[in-house]
Amino acid sequence: MESIDDRVRALVDKAGLDELVKKTEISGTRWRTVRYDKRTRISTQEVEALTRLYPSYALWLASGNVAPESGQTSPEYDEANRNLTDQNAG
Repeated sequence: MESIDDRVRALVDKAGLDELVKKTEISGTRWRTVRYDKRTRISTQEVEALTRLYPSYALWLASGNVAPESGQTSPEYDEANRNLTDQNAG
């Protein structure tokens, strides 16, 4: 099972470092450290910043679970849903 650290790093990858630096008060150096140094402890500041930017991923970040009926998904869930709707039925 993936950890909160793994989920945070996955979302940092998806969002992109430049976007996170622009939209949060956390420095680029810190985001790079979070992303690339597996020994780094992720703080509540990073988790809070990500949940402010991606509120629909809050449950997934905290627990690894999704509740699409409540608007709580994950990047993987959204990608799979997007792929399903993009398929041509004929």
